[in-house]
Amino acid sequence: MNAKLVARILLGVAYLLVAVFGFFVISQLAGCGLLEPKTVIDTVTIEKPVPVPCKIPPIDRPAWTIDRASPADDMVTLNRALRAELEQRRAYELLLEAGVKACQ
Repeated sequence: MNAKLVARILLGVAYLLVAVFGFFVISQLAGCGLLEPKTVIDTVTIEKPVPVPCKIPPIDRPAWTIDRASPADDMVTLNRALRAELEQRRAYELLLEAGVKACQ
């Protein structure tokens, strides 16, 4: 056989291999466009209450004004002590409510 003929046959085989490989690559790439996406991942925020320990110091009970008054005191003194105790109880109640709010 002639060298030119062998070279021409090898060149034809090379062209054929390139053509087959190119067809394979193009068919594979075209197939990717036809497929539907498998799954779409959506991020969902779930709000779930989580128990948190309450970290406020204990609220001390004040010494009530009426506890310091004696039954022998006159009515004016007892009345003043009771009015002062009302204000003390309101302040103490506000502290307790603030403590409960801080723990929620």
